[in-house]
Amino acid sequence: MNFYMDIETTGFNPKVDKVVSIQFQELDNRCNPKKPLVILKEWESSEKAILEDIHDRLLSENVWFFIPIGFNLLFDLTFLFERFKIYGLDVPFSLSDFLYKKPIIDLKYSLIIANNLEFKNSGLDKMTNKETDGRNIPIFYNNKEYDKIESYIKQETESFIECLQKVQINLKELFKK
Repeated sequence: MNFYMDIETTGFNPKVDKVVSIQFQELDNRCNPKKPLVILKEWESSEKAILEDIHDRLLSENVWFFIPIGFNLLFDLTFLFERFKIYGLDVPFSLSDFLYKKPIIDLKYSLIIANNLEFKNSGLDKMTNKETDGRNIPIFYNNKEYDKIESYIKQETESFIECLQKVQINLKELFKK
């Protein structure tokens, strides 16, 4: 099953920063949401609890059970794998083995191609109607402005899904026989 997936963190270093939210939404084969967006919130439980939830989904023995689709998934997965280790959650293989064995879809590379192979300005906030990047998440988190984090997540999810749908439609058209 295909799932939009993303995380929000307090910074970029998984050894010291933490995951404050993990969000995912099941998508159908036309990239439409099948079920409501799920936001696992560290501030309502704990980082360990939300990591345990996504751990079981990501590392299911059935590789087709939870196929992550996102933007810059390498960052998300690297961060998650490091945090899994910190909390003693079993990771039976390396991240590189995971990437080799597990199907994932990362829209980042499509947007780089669409941006004339330029990395600069190829972020989701530059290429879609997403209002900003996530740089304010640590500030919102430290100020306990969790409603602002949730608003950001919802807007980012909508922008991502809209972008994914456009990419799918245009690629279908491009490769029509």
